[in-house]
Amino acid sequence: MRLQPFTLEVSPERIIRGDIRIPEEPAGKPAVIFCHGVKGCKDWGGWPYALEKICCAGFYTVAFNFSLNGIGSDLEHITELDKFAHNTIGKELEDLAAVCSALKNGVLCSEIDIIQKTGLIGHSRGGATAILYCDQSDDIECLITWASLARFDCYLARRNEWRTNGFIPVENVQTNQILRLDIDFLNDLERQYRSRDILKAESRHGVPHLIIHGYQDKTVSYSDAQDLFEASSKSITGLDILPRADHTFGITHPFAGSTPVFDSIINKTIEWLKMYLYL
Repeated sequence: MRLQPFTLEVSPERIIRGDIRIPEEPAGKPAVIFCHGVKGCKDWGGWPYALEKICCAGFYTVAFNFSLNGIGSDLEHITELDKFAHNTIGKELEDLAAVCSALKNGVLCSEIDIIQKTGLIGHSRGGATAILYCDQSDDIECLITWASLARFDCYLARRNEWRTNGFIPVENVQTNQILRLDIDFLNDLERQYRSRDILKAESRHGVPHLIIHGYQDKTVSYSDAQDLFEASSKSITGLDILPRADHTFGITHPFAGSTPVFDSIINKTIEWLKMYLYL
């Protein structure tokens, strides 16, 4: 396996920084793209570990930081506070579309043959973005979500505060930062209400989808996973609620080693990817 960094410019103010992992025998291999969650990044905790395992199982893997996730060129800390403040789901969808296009056009890595099939993994809010993307694009043949939202109610519940102040504060528990999320995010949800409906998107997209969630998740309830499954095309959907798992499956940042639960999730993810990307 080899790791190759890349950058993509969505606009002069929006730079996507990412990595592509290249398998030992790359010819003809499918690709898998990973979307991190809010206040997260491509290098958080065990994500690189998981992507290495997936790459060694025979897939190109692509991880990237959303251009407005607040993490800049140091790749570790949220320092671009203005960019974080102006992020929206629409902009994350644009970023994901740019990565998918660059992957399929050979921009990310000159060694890549034509990518025949692409899978998508999303964690937390990155899972929601991944579901919405599958509904709006035909780029993806296989989807896995880890601890995904099923709706944006947690944001819409703060609508009055948002309208009054023009922003809401968002706590980064890991660093004790209080981040600002401007009203752009709320405007995007409200003005694009139908295309931001995660459950409707799940009912329409028709992509084989493995839903994994922890029963002990205190950030996003496991009931979101159940709701996604109920909305889905059940014949091509898998649901796995893990009784002892939390929102990050026992993984911490900085990465202190894997857990049996996380290893089992990686193995289930690889099995799903092989089932639908090696057909």
